[in-house]
Parts: sequence; C-alpha cells; structure tokens
Amino acid sequence: MTTRTTFEDRLLVELRGEIARRETELREMEREEIECKEEDRLARAGAARRRLFTGGRLALAAGACAAAGLAAVLVPGTPADSPAYAVEQHDDGSVTLSLVKIGIGSQAQHRLAERLRAEGIHVTIDDLPYGERCAQPRGELLSAPMERGYIGDEPPDGDDVVAPAGLSRQWTVTLRPGDSLGIENMTRKDGTGVPTELFYAVKGEIKPCEPESAP
Repeated sequence: MTTRTTFEDRLLVELRGEIARRETELREMEREEIECKEEDRLARAGAARRRLFTGGRLALAAGACAAAGLAAVLVPGTPADSPAYAVEQHDDGSVTLSLVKIGIGSQAQHRLAERLRAEGIHVTIDDLPYGERCAQPRGELLSAPMERGYIGDEPPDGDDVVAPAGLSRQWTVTLRPGDSLGIENMTRKDGTGVPTELFYAVKGEIKPCEPESAP
C-alpha cells in the first residue's frame, strides 16, 4: 500500500510537472504569435503609408500635367519633361529622347540640356550666324540628324501645326551615358524670328564646333 502510494505520488508529481511545462510552452507560443501579428500589422501599415505617399505624389504630378495639356513622360522622383520633348529613362542607364514639336526654341533647348547632362550625356548648343554650320563629322552619328525650321517668332504649340514636306514632326534617339547631343541654331537670313534648329546624336563625347560655310 505504501509502495503503491509512493509510486502514485511520484507519477502525479511528474504529471503535474508535465502539465506545467506544457502550459508554459503554450503561453510562450501565444506570446510569440501576438508579437508576430503586431509586427505584421505594423509592416502592412507602413507599406500602406508608403503607397499612399508615392501614389499621391505621382497622381498630383500627373494631374498637373493633364491640366496643363502636356505630353510628357513621368519618371518617379523627377519633374515632367517639356511639352516640346520627352525623355524616357531605361533600367540600363540609357535614355530615349523624343522631340515632339517641329521646333522647341532656346529655353526648351537649355532645359533639355540640363535634363540630359544629369543623366551623364554631353550636350552642346551652338548659335551660328546665317550661312554657317558646325563642320562635320563631330563624331560617330547614332542616327540621322534632324533639321527643324518654321516661320514665326514663337515655337508653335498645337498638334494641328502641319510639318512641312520632308520635315518629320518627331525625332527619336537613344543615348547612353557618355554619348552626346549636338544642337545647332542657325539664324534666319533676315536675322529675325526663331532660328532653324539642327539636332544630332553622337556616340561618345562630341567634338567642339568649328564653324564653316553651310552647303
């Protein structure tokens, strides 16, 4: 009887110890689960805030462009391009430039130059008197040059402006860091109004302009 009681007592103690361990493990598991749920909730809340900020910023930029009637390529974190041109960035570091007007004018040229220089692309803008152009070649051309000209004192804004025969409205070229864009402005014969514009892209760094008589 005494032996049985002693054995049963030990068994009861062991069972109580096992139950206590199980309860401790269960409480630990519940605590870890609560912590994981809280971390997950905070992570989702943070992601939602980031999406709200980014989406709102881009939506605001896109809305402003739509209100202004601009045709532009939006890049996250950068301002919209000019309505006279579009610059699209690529994952490999290259950019595609599209001129979307018959002529873009001096101010847009300088804005474009700043935009491309920020991407590691060389840009030269040469203002030449009537009858002169930069001697060619100034490097290996990446595409056929584009010459643009129009009559008037201000660049035309509307898409209803018809490009003259043989003159394309849009010119597109892809440039990589280290490449160059050359822009030449040739004064009109009467010396007034907006000059004729010549655009060309060169592989690598462009050579300095050496004026010569235009053909």
